[in-house]
Amino acid sequence: MQTAREFAESNRDNLLRDLKRLVDINSIKGEPAEGAPYGTGVRTAEEEAFRIAKELGFEKTVDCDGHIGYAHTGDEEKFLGVIGHLDVVPVGDGWDHDPFDMYIKEGYVMGRGTGDDKGPLLAAMYACKYLFDNKIPLRYGIRVLLGCDEECGMSDLDYYLEHYPEPVFAFTPDAGFPVGHGEKGIYSADLVSAPITDGKILSISGGMASNVVPDRCTAVLDACYADALRKAAENKEGYAFSEEDGRVTVTASGKAAHAGSPWGSVNANFKAVSLLLEAGILEGEEKRAAEFVCSVMNDVDGGFLGIAAEDGRFEKNSIIGGMIGLTEDGRLCLNVNSRYNTAIPADEIEKNIEKKAAECGFEVRNVGNSGPFYLEPDSPAVRLMCDIFNSVTGRNDRPFVMSGGTYARKMHNAVSFGCEVFGEEGPEWVGSAHMKNEGQSIDILVKAVEIYAETLMKLQEVDF
Repeated sequence: MQTAREFAESNRDNLLRDLKRLVDINSIKGEPAEGAPYGTGVRTAEEEAFRIAKELGFEKTVDCDGHIGYAHTGDEEKFLGVIGHLDVVPVGDGWDHDPFDMYIKEGYVMGRGTGDDKGPLLAAMYACKYLFDNKIPLRYGIRVLLGCDEECGMSDLDYYLEHYPEPVFAFTPDAGFPVGHGEKGIYSADLVSAPITDGKILSISGGMASNVVPDRCTAVLDACYADALRKAAENKEGYAFSEEDGRVTVTASGKAAHAGSPWGSVNANFKAVSLLLEAGILEGEEKRAAEFVCSVMNDVDGGFLGIAAEDGRFEKNSIIGGMIGLTEDGRLCLNVNSRYNTAIPADEIEKNIEKKAAECGFEVRNVGNSGPFYLEPDSPAVRLMCDIFNSVTGRNDRPFVMSGGTYARKMHNAVSFGCEVFGEEGPEWVGSAHMKNEGQSIDILVKAVEIYAETLMKLQEVDF
């Protein structure tokens, strides 16, 4: 019988071959289609994952009306769950290579989804193959859920939990090792101004997703304002201008980051609107609206909106303005995304933001709010998983809590588990999750196969 380590190493090339099959599919959420509520790209990725699952030895694959899928072996009443996702965030600008043509460079697989989350998900699926190939007795069945809408609200898992049984215990390979046993709450909403009459901003567009600090924002105005804009941008980095057809376009560039860790980022939406204010172009309602959204984006800790807090478990609260634009009826709209700890109740987060927005002439629309979760670090499963990680790697890491959000927050008994290894930084040309030039260490992916295989075996011995 092969050890889990021997199995992982012997399947290195197979893992990379199958990962390319997934990464090369553009699975950014798209327009709904028949049988594909999140777009045909995501559905194509799900179908390819089904083919891989069957090749790896899963007994059955099930499509849940296009919302989510799963591959299963063993008992279908009491089973362990592994849940990852096949959808990816938009790619953005500045890539050195086609993000949907996975390639290998100096020990890294490069492409959108290699790290978030196709690579880790496939590593977990290969770990299941180890148990199947070696006929490991399964006290609990094993179900790998193939998520299709993790990046845009997790409606896929909501659909699953409404129609299908929950695992007795689950982990998601969509964060870091050793074990993530708590996650901040996530609040998102559109802050929408009153109608703006005779506004100077003809259009403004920044950001691709709620949960990413944007690195690009463009605003279009009448060309008569070009000189004022250029003067305001003197001695400032990250601005570009172009003129055409009597209009001037200003493009602000920033530094992207995940909404869960915005410190050190540069919000391009903030830079663009700040420049318009500094140029003295905006007046009246439009100026007041612009000042409000700038105040929101400038205070990443959330103090301006009355939500700044610390609780001793998680990092301090944060909020970003991930997307900005004009509505069809001429209102300025800023989408915000906050990560908050246990110091302020979820309903109070909503009330505080609504109160401040109303004071400044804004209304709050399209609210999404998922409270924080916290599983005690000394629970049997958490201890076991942490011990396995440390045993395999020779490290002495401890369970952690985080600001990012994973599927674990949706379940009653779940954690996040890999694939990032803290303290092991890649080269500068390798981007992290949601960033340009996203990449994943091949050695860590292979090691994850071993860790997941050992974990799935040992979890069979835990009483759930």
